[in-house]
Amino acid sequence: MKKIILIPNPNKDEGLSVTKSVVKKLISLDFSVLVSKDFLQFEKYGASVYDGEATEGDLVLVIGGDGSIIDASRVAIRLDIPLLGINLGRVGYLSEIEAYDLDSLSRLKDNDYSIEYKMLLSVDKYSPEGGHESSCREAVNDVVISHGEYLGIADFKLENSYGDKIVYRADGLILSTPAGSTAYSLSAGGPVVAHDLDSITVTPVCPHSFFNRSIIYGKNECIKVSNSCDSLLNISVDGRFFTTLAKDEWCVVKRSTTKLKMLTFSKNNMFAVLFEKIKAING
Repeated sequence: MKKIILIPNPNKDEGLSVTKSVVKKLISLDFSVLVSKDFLQFEKYGASVYDGEATEGDLVLVIGGDGSIIDASRVAIRLDIPLLGINLGRVGYLSEIEAYDLDSLSRLKDNDYSIEYKMLLSVDKYSPEGGHESSCREAVNDVVISHGEYLGIADFKLENSYGDKIVYRADGLILSTPAGSTAYSLSAGGPVVAHDLDSITVTPVCPHSFFNRSIIYGKNECIKVSNSCDSLLNISVDGRFFTTLAKDEWCVVKRSTTKLKMLTFSKNNMFAVLFEKIKAING
């Protein structure tokens, strides 16, 4: 590992002070640090600047919260390289290290780390007229189908690969990866799923139907979700708008053919991390 693509978040890192410390630390460890031209000021500390999209690197290092990591995952997936997060957010569940623990970066030099492979979700939209639209973004956490501008009840019909059908009447529907089971799905009452157990969890948001439980589908399922109500619904991928879903239109959510590589210094104990984050949030 020689070249590190560094992605700061000025909104989280006030004055970019943490970014400055990270650049200095990585340069002292003899890494090449690559930053976009928006952060030209770090050239004086030894960083190299690229224009447009990064085209090469051995690691994506992102500074920020979970949202920053999710956005940076697109770079890691495109280049097929690992992703490492430095937490500046409130929860930082996807982050590996905290901003006060930059000495951990020396473990990169010693090759003292492992790579975990996170399952992703793909989503495609279809219409009865033959229309088809694929999301350019793969979900690290979840695909959510709900009203856009207002809260309200919607009717969803789910169908799995075997033709089994179930109907939800709810404010929304969350289809999450194992990593996403500790995000929005968890706050909606969904189960916590071990991150090395590839699966798709469907969790209703404020369900109004008789059946109001989450369903955990197998990793090879293709889940068809149809809009059975008159309202126009929105499909979002990791909180980013994808497209709308009109009445009788549907989308198909399934496991992506690619995975996200996450660099970790720990021993794959996601439950210990979860409980530690929960304690930190609750004070």
